[in-house]
Amino acid sequence: MKTQVLIVGGGISGLSTAWWLAQKGVAVEVWEAAQRPGGKIRSRREAGYLTEDAAALLVNFRPQVDLLVSRLGLDQDKQRRDDSLNRYIIHNNRLTRVPMLMPALLASPLWSLPAKLRLMAEPFIPKGSHTGETVSGFIRRRLGQEILDTTMDAFISGTLASDPDLAEAQSVLPRLTALEQHYGSLTMGMFINKVIRRRQTNRADTFSFSGGMEQLVQAIASSPGITIRTGIKATTIRRQDNGWRAEGTSSSGTTHIQVPQLVLSTPADISSQLLEATDERLGKLLADIKYAPVGVLHLGIKSRNIQHKLDGTGFLVAKHNRLAINGNLWMSTLFPHRAPPEQALLTCYIGGVQRPEQLQQSDDKLTGMVLDNLRPLMKIKGEPDYVKVERHYQGLPLYHGQYRARLAQISSRLDTMPGLQLNANYIDGVSVRERIYQGQRTAQTVAASLRSGNCDCYQQQMLTPSH
Repeated sequence: MKTQVLIVGGGISGLSTAWWLAQKGVAVEVWEAAQRPGGKIRSRREAGYLTEDAAALLVNFRPQVDLLVSRLGLDQDKQRRDDSLNRYIIHNNRLTRVPMLMPALLASPLWSLPAKLRLMAEPFIPKGSHTGETVSGFIRRRLGQEILDTTMDAFISGTLASDPDLAEAQSVLPRLTALEQHYGSLTMGMFINKVIRRRQTNRADTFSFSGGMEQLVQAIASSPGITIRTGIKATTIRRQDNGWRAEGTSSSGTTHIQVPQLVLSTPADISSQLLEATDERLGKLLADIKYAPVGVLHLGIKSRNIQHKLDGTGFLVAKHNRLAINGNLWMSTLFPHRAPPEQALLTCYIGGVQRPEQLQQSDDKLTGMVLDNLRPLMKIKGEPDYVKVERHYQGLPLYHGQYRARLAQISSRLDTMPGLQLNANYIDGVSVRERIYQGQRTAQTVAASLRSGNCDCYQQQMLTPSH
């Protein structure tokens, strides 16, 4: 079957789009500049450890993700997080447990009495407009400064490598801002969703796979109906006739293809370069999207040398703590077989928008700096038996400023270029969950366009996920 869709970029965004298209009978080809698909997602087995270069787990509440995992035959390989594990943040220079239920939250030493009273008053706070509001502004307005400083700052700084003073609330907290808009209150919205409507959509299933997150990538890449060509760097794209022509280079020379539909799943700067000759304004909008550098430091330590009980998922760090790390996952507690017997695997995240210069430091200096932070927090003695550092100089896109307005402008420019779609982690979420979901949405758009174009080779084998 002749290729109908070319996807440039073989990360999770491009692969998931390809998979959803293949389920609809669409002939799809993926070009990936690297020698392996998956982008930054990579699992490594070394010295008895299983480490992740980037995404360490998948937090899911979307049925589309469940469907994809099931259809790939990965259900039996899922490793679920134990929901009884504690979550910690740094508070007063100590690891402090974050309660997950309201009664325990109100009894927690995390917040002062005024902060708890302010939290209880949340249902009576007037609804805001959200337009351009930062995360700091949104949380401060709804929950108070103390909740922002102790908890939400840690989430934004630790998981997104971002800055709550700059990140747009609607872009990085879409579910919370939607609750306010629909119900006028976060508390009342959660209550209505969970109790009165008895919806379970807010209950997240957190998991990885026995072979690590790369097992998901490999399963998608080996799915029938998807042609993946690695080692091909797209150099030029342009509109031609009723479709798009793409040219690329590889070790074997130059290649080209003409297709009715083209999807760019490359980082914003690469997409900008590819589109500059076609639409200078769109290229500029994409070029102005910034990324935070992110480093991942894995430490293998004898369990007996860690006096703090490893009874949790790890901890996050708010920027006011002024530590060298943004967060720490206790991977050997989260999932089985991540470390040799009697060893613990701690995965630390560094850099981000707060400390981009860290990635320029040597492995030894980074390791020493991180251990200086961890020793008093977790009561660690001795030296690690295993150290591994991964650097992503263009790690995570920053949803800073008037980000939704920027996406609206990008969408407006795309409307003038039929047959072209953008699907990458700078649009609608950086998580693996959202990339799979957006892949399904992109595939629906592409398939509908192919149908309306009366493409003879389109097979209407619709796969409709449950909602």
